[in-house]
Amino acid sequence: MFTISRVFGDSKWTRAIFATIIFQAIVAIILESYIFSCHAHEVEIIHRERLNQDAFGPGLVNAYANGRSLLVYYVLFIIAQLFTVVLVLDAIFQKNTIQLIALVAFELGMSAYSIIQFHQASSLFSKTDQTMLALVLAFLGDAHRASKWAEITQMVLMLLCSIVFIFLAYKLYLEFGWQIYKKIGADLAMRDRYKMYQIFMMLLKFDFFFFLGFSIQYLALFIVAWLPEALDTPTYPSVVKELITHIVLSCLVSVAMLALAYWGLRRERKLHMYFFIGLSIASMGYFIFMLVTISNNPNRFIGSKVFLTFFLCVAMVLILASVPAAIICLRNFNHGLINHISHATSITSSSHPMQPTGGAEKQQVGPERWSIE
Repeated sequence: MFTISRVFGDSKWTRAIFATIIFQAIVAIILESYIFSCHAHEVEIIHRERLNQDAFGPGLVNAYANGRSLLVYYVLFIIAQLFTVVLVLDAIFQKNTIQLIALVAFELGMSAYSIIQFHQASSLFSKTDQTMLALVLAFLGDAHRASKWAEITQMVLMLLCSIVFIFLAYKLYLEFGWQIYKKIGADLAMRDRYKMYQIFMMLLKFDFFFFLGFSIQYLALFIVAWLPEALDTPTYPSVVKELITHIVLSCLVSVAMLALAYWGLRRERKLHMYFFIGLSIASMGYFIFMLVTISNNPNRFIGSKVFLTFFLCVAMVLILASVPAAIICLRNFNHGLINHISHATSITSSSHPMQPTGGAEKQQVGPERWSIE
């Protein structure tokens, strides 16, 4: 009970938004798992009956590639639901209004994807020759569009939950702004430092999701498509080398640099931040290289090009935002913020307002309500 009270406090809005996101995640994951199962069965039938061969025409070959790629995006959608639960809980505990605003955008993005996935599944065979379409539908039978009801339910669920989430996020925005004011006080310089701390922390979390999302998609292409096709061929060593390179550059380096940034920010370690900035610039170069590779090899990325490009572009935008934020946070080191972060994130357990140390700035007190934004 102490832990629950410490995280949620006495606010009905924190409990309401967490209950909403838990309900959404449970129902959405169940629906998405069913959609994944139905769609995987369709793809398996096409593969088993060898309907993905070139002899059946490019329309059916592309439909099979797109259908296989959709399975990865269903898994990413499930991961996104779990990611949202963690970030909502974190935003509540940290009293992070900036993260709540970002979560509203993320929630709307998931709602948009629930509509996109319905359209993608509905139009999977839209470019298939009518003769070939009749053939594949005969093989699929009742398996074709068996998940249609779940996809429609998913759209309705996400749209309704997004509306409720926006309302509750607004209520918490007002509530957290007042609570942070009581904790930090009215010192403008310290307020700005804490605001940048929150922004950078939020960016790191979304960096992690989109870096991970790109890595999962690319690894899925290796495991499902490229490695099996290259088996017992002269190209197999080069494919394995490409796989190892991707794991090192896209997975291990990304996780390492985000971990360095997190601990560097929390402990005010400048060396960690310098490493993060350098690795971010290197990652930007790698992402640009991958973007060019995808653009120049459309046949190799059939069914995956659009979403791989989307995740790469978002990841690059996040890097462009994260590096300047890291530099600003680096300049804010040694001004007393580290001594008060725990106070600002544990409002229910402390009553000391945030003040600068070492006589950096004098505290300015104003009677008006103040928000972190």
